[in-house]
Amino acid sequence: MSAPTILNRFSHEAMTTFFEVIIPGDNAVYAGQAANAAFREIDRLEGLLSRFDPCSDISQVNRLKPGQSVRVAPDVFECLSVAAWAYAETGGAFDVTVAPVLCFQKDVKKSATIGGSEFESARRRIGMRRLQLDDSDFSVGIRADAEGGVEIDLGGVGKGYALDKMADILEEWELANYLLNGGFSTALASGDGDGDGGWLVGVGGQWGKAAGIENIRLFNEALNGSGTEVKGAHIVDPATGLSAKAHLAAWSICPSATAGDALSTAFMIMPTEKIKILCSATEGTGAFVVEPDGSLVTVEKRKEQ
Repeated sequence: MSAPTILNRFSHEAMTTFFEVIIPGDNAVYAGQAANAAFREIDRLEGLLSRFDPCSDISQVNRLKPGQSVRVAPDVFECLSVAAWAYAETGGAFDVTVAPVLCFQKDVKKSATIGGSEFESARRRIGMRRLQLDDSDFSVGIRADAEGGVEIDLGGVGKGYALDKMADILEEWELANYLLNGGFSTALASGDGDGDGGWLVGVGGQWGKAAGIENIRLFNEALNGSGTEVKGAHIVDPATGLSAKAHLAAWSICPSATAGDALSTAFMIMPTEKIKILCSATEGTGAFVVEPDGSLVTVEKRKEQ
């Protein structure tokens, strides 16, 4: 009988959640050094991506007036570019400019005014079409006709982007077998894991358990989940400014944790048939969605050609 695989686990708090690095092997010191390098990358990214940090690149964009632009760090531009891709692919179901209406979900007094003039004014500020991305100089601008500017919130894509960048760091440390977790909703797996064709990852949550998908095996791909169990109906439908109600929970499987993070959010909003169409057109992408009646729909990944 072969000796069990040693799993070295390391955790770090950032972006209002916990990140975890799991690296198999008997060199715990080297694994720990690599994990710390990955965690430093998260801290660096948080300083660029957080809208709550007044010095961040995203805060600088949020302060722009219509017609103005600012150059941002390549990482910020890359993250926004993926967000723009997801916006286009999901028909606007994923949109990082929903921040103006997020307060209406969190503030009891304001939630009573949904549909009122203040809410409608905030809702009119939603739309990635209000942004201009120029890859020639990594600048982000606000269209001249975008009255009121924009307010970007990368909460629907930031954790996934952090995991992808952590993976880049581990690759630099010549590690190819690892599992990264961002909170309880995002996982990125690389390599064979326990030697059985990937990493066995728990889907978690009552909806996953009720739907019968407690665990799945990941190989060089990411699992991202969104749902109503922990935070309630917290995901905003950009089309209405109201809470998404299409599904109780949704998971994406995708080669990129960044794209997968965006898609799992969009899948909470999109009709099931549109999710199927998107997955069939996007290589390596699949989904699980729990319908309002509790039934599970599995959308198989499109196989590589």
